[in-house]
Amino acid sequence: MMDKKTRGDHAPIVPQTQTLTKDSKRNVARGIFELGRLHTKEAWLCWYPAVWGACLSAGTQNISLDVFTFARILLGILTSVTASHAALCTFNDICDRNFDKDVERCKTRPLPAGMLTTMEAILAYIAWIPATVAITYFTLGGVGVKTFTPIWILSMIYPFGKRYIQFPQIVLGCVIGGAVFPGWAVITNSLDGLEGAAPLFAAVFCWVVYFDVFYATQDRPDDEKVGVKSLAVLLGDRVPIFLGFLGLLQVGFFAMTALRANMSFIFWVFGVAVWAVNMPWHVLSLDVKDRKSGGKIFKANILLGLYMTGVALVELLATRVNLLSMGHIGQRAGFVV
Repeated sequence: MMDKKTRGDHAPIVPQTQTLTKDSKRNVARGIFELGRLHTKEAWLCWYPAVWGACLSAGTQNISLDVFTFARILLGILTSVTASHAALCTFNDICDRNFDKDVERCKTRPLPAGMLTTMEAILAYIAWIPATVAITYFTLGGVGVKTFTPIWILSMIYPFGKRYIQFPQIVLGCVIGGAVFPGWAVITNSLDGLEGAAPLFAAVFCWVVYFDVFYATQDRPDDEKVGVKSLAVLLGDRVPIFLGFLGLLQVGFFAMTALRANMSFIFWVFGVAVWAVNMPWHVLSLDVKDRKSGGKIFKANILLGLYMTGVALVELLATRVNLLSMGHIGQRAGFVV
């Protein structure tokens, strides 16, 4: 899902078996593993919004949790998001297989490297579909499946959308930002009150577009040569201005969400304030002429998201989780334990 370079191709997906030479790195198991990005930290970027959604939903709706339910929800989010991310990254690489070989950073991916054939990748994707739905249902219930379904659909549209528009990051922002809704809904085991997650969705949406533009600057020279579409290409040297604007929006929406959720000083000082300080540092550190610069800041955002997730969990544990109870749960949470 995160490896989303805009390829600019209109060719349909044709399940052809690619020719493997004696020099190819044939390894089907490893190829399936890497197609799902299970060897990277990319899935973390999708975990964060779902965890934030759960933590801030508890605050907004004044819900208390017992330790068992808290752990079950957290584990459900991590497993469901990881499976969804793996399935949709596999689909993305199948769609982009003919273009990854032309981008220096992508030549070692499983399909262009020859670890497995296109047909084998398609079969892996088909296997991921029921596995993902089953994992989501058994860990997050029917509410989890319902709130994840729009994300799954948008993720399948994404590889094609980036062939036609200059700002595919908008679609990606909706996909990853949408993860706040499963986290939000699973706290109450209900679809009621999802509108309360709108400010948090907006904050995550802006953040995804923000870090994805940093990410896209790595391939800007290659993208310009082959005529692919990207906000990094469209904006050129004006990228820092756009990123600064997105940084301001993120802080504003995070503050709005924290205010509605009645978050304590823990989240305001160690969460929102620290996030606000990082935004100008990221923008000022970007060197659009250095291909490695955007990649470093992208990785910094992975760590920033992890940090914010830690702050949100500490906030929840300190204010909403009954550490002495293993069976009691807030009356409004709607779980049977």
